[in-house]
Amino acid sequence: MKIKKVLTLFLVVFLCDMLVACCDCGDPQLFKYTHTGLVLMHLDNHGRLPVITEDDPVLKEAYGIRMLLKAEAVAFQKPSFSFFISRSYAFSCRCEASIQYLPKDSIIGFRIITMNDFDPQHPAETDISDYFRLLSGHDYSTITDFLHRKAEIFTYDNPRQIELDAMLVHPPAQKGGYRFRVQIYLSDGRKFIKETSIIELI
Repeated sequence: MKIKKVLTLFLVVFLCDMLVACCDCGDPQLFKYTHTGLVLMHLDNHGRLPVITEDDPVLKEAYGIRMLLKAEAVAFQKPSFSFFISRSYAFSCRCEASIQYLPKDSIIGFRIITMNDFDPQHPAETDISDYFRLLSGHDYSTITDFLHRKAEIFTYDNPRQIELDAMLVHPPAQKGGYRFRVQIYLSDGRKFIKETSIIELI
C-alpha cells in the first residue's frame, strides 16, 4: 500500500512538472499606444461589402462613414504577473502574446452631427448619432454599445489604425448634398473633430 502511495505521488509530481514544462510562458512585454488622429471617408454599402467612394452619388439607404483612428506606440511598462493567470495558462497550455500594446487612452464619447437639414426633427447642426450603427464583420452595434466595449489590444506588431464603419440606418428625408461632422472624445481630455466632404445622396 505504501509503495502505491509513493508511486502515485511520484506520478502526480511528474505530470505536473511535464505540464508546466510544456507551458513555460514568459511574462509578456507590455507597451502603451495612444490615438493620434482621425480620417473620414465616404462609404457606399449597396453591394456585398462597403466600398470607399469620393465623388460618386450614393443611395441614401446605403451610405456610411469610414473612420480611421490612427494609433502610435508611446511607452513601455513593466510586465505584470498574476499567479492565477499563470496557472490558468499552464492548464490550458496557451501562452499570452509575448508583445502587447495596451491603450493609454480610450474613447469615451462619440457624436455624428448633420451639417444640413436632415429631416423635420433634425435640422442642420443636430446630433444624429442614433441614426447610425457601427459595422464590425457582419454585426451592427449602436454607438452606445461600442463605448462600453474594451479598447483594442494589439499584439506583436506596432499599433495599427483602428477602422470603424458607421452605417446610416435611417436615411434623410430628401435627396441632395449632405455633409457630416464626427466628434470623438478621449479619456485624456483630447477630442478629434472632423467633417466629411459633401456627398450626394440619391
